[in-house]
Amino acid sequence: MRIEMWADIANPWTHVAAERLRVALAAGDVAAEVVWRPLLTDAADPDAPRDALRLLVLAEERGGVELQGRVAAELLASHDVRDLAELAAVADRAGFPDAGALLASDAGHARLRELLLIGKARGITISPTLADEDRLLEFAMSPATIGEFLGASDGPDAADAPDASADRAANQAARRLPPEVERLRWADELLALNDPLGALVLLEPLLAEHAQDPNIRRVAASAYFASAQLGRARQVLEATLADHPSDSYARLMLGRTLERQGHADEAGTHLRMAAAMTPEYA
Repeated sequence: MRIEMWADIANPWTHVAAERLRVALAAGDVAAEVVWRPLLTDAADPDAPRDALRLLVLAEERGGVELQGRVAAELLASHDVRDLAELAAVADRAGFPDAGALLASDAGHARLRELLLIGKARGITISPTLADEDRLLEFAMSPATIGEFLGASDGPDAADAPDASADRAANQAARRLPPEVERLRWADELLALNDPLGALVLLEPLLAEHAQDPNIRRVAASAYFASAQLGRARQVLEATLADHPSDSYARLMLGRTLERQGHADEAGTHLRMAAAMTPEYA
């Protein structure tokens, strides 16, 4: 079973939540993989513990969940998670001696930004929050409540099944969407939250690997349009219509893009065609 702990490592409730999660897992005899995910209580705070969160990201990248868990435990025991020298010492105690040099570089910045955007897209705003796929448990709840949350993922009788842990893992895997679908959904959520630039960050690997997919193109074009990158929006929409001339939404978006670029006559042609294909676009 995979559980995500979304948390601001400097938030005092994070230590409480981690201990209560440990008690709940032990009491329920649950075999769980706990993955730490970054959350900023106040993203505008210049003293926010970004480097500590980056350390957790780097630990997972370089040594997996086991190393990340050791680093998290040392961070929770530290008195200053904002000092680079202390973070290097924390990492060294956890068996991650290369962390100091990595933190002095740009390593982990891109992945940290991406994870913060994913948390935003998933509506995770309270530190700490436990996540089991789309199910969230906010704040540092009691071990009993955490146990109920973990058991509920497979129905009321799951905890009594002889192979409960294996069943939980199988059910969780079955619920999980393909990574590309999840990423596209998160990008779409960021668009709805008026963060088109964040949406484009999440779309970047999809555009690199699946640039011909009409769904990815549609979200990318909307993000370019919303961020006033009209030339790129036009390029994507024209390519989409070359492959799918009956895509009325792409035609509508191209008309609006051309309109904003000052090409009224050309825009009008596409807008009329979109309205003819889909009357509600009129």
